Amino acid sequence: MRILFAGATGVLGRATLAHLRRYHVVGLTRSIEKRHLLNELGAESVICDVYDYEHLLRVAQRVRPHAVVNFVTDLATGSTAANNRARREGGANLLGAAKATGALRLVVESVAFELADEAGLAVKQLERSAEAFSGEALILRFGRLWGPGTSYDAPAQPPTAHMEEAGAQAAHLITRGAPGTFRIVDRPSRNIDAQPTGH
Repeated sequence: MRILFAGATGVLGRATLAHLRRYHVVGLTRSIEKRHLLNELGAESVICDVYDYEHLLRVAQRVRPHAVVNFVTDLATGSTAANNRARREGGANLLGAAKATGALRLVVESVAFELADEAGLAVKQLERSAEAFSGEALILRFGRLWGPGTSYDAPAQPPTAHMEEAGAQAAHLITRGAPGTFRIVDRPSRNIDAQPTGH
């Protein structure tokens, strides 16, 4: 399986890549400095900005991915507007690249909790665009991430999801999950539970 992975250098992306070493993964990053992170995790690294659709399409045409993964966020700046743009414009461009190159499946990162105002609308738009994909679409709704590399050493406001467990579940769903919407959250035992939501 060839996987085109956008958002691969984010915390969730790195936790997921650790479980995808047996697959041919092409990870996208905007930063030359982060290419080594992807290489260390077993992925081929490519410099590509998802907002540059023409370049993204050229990369996708070269890779001819079976699956396109959209874990793109923009949380580092602390800007809600930037994160909304990642979901809207980044999501639309990755959907377009998946369609144009005949990808069989599209996997997008969403959230298992309510967001207000424009952020909530951006999430709904991202999910609707994924549902419009003609192939196998998987929407992964994650709880608030905690653990190594996140802002939280312990679970915060529920629903929560431990980073390492969330990455393992994400990798499983990317490669073997049935199409649908999944809620990935901690159970009381602190194990991750990934269940279809049925919307």
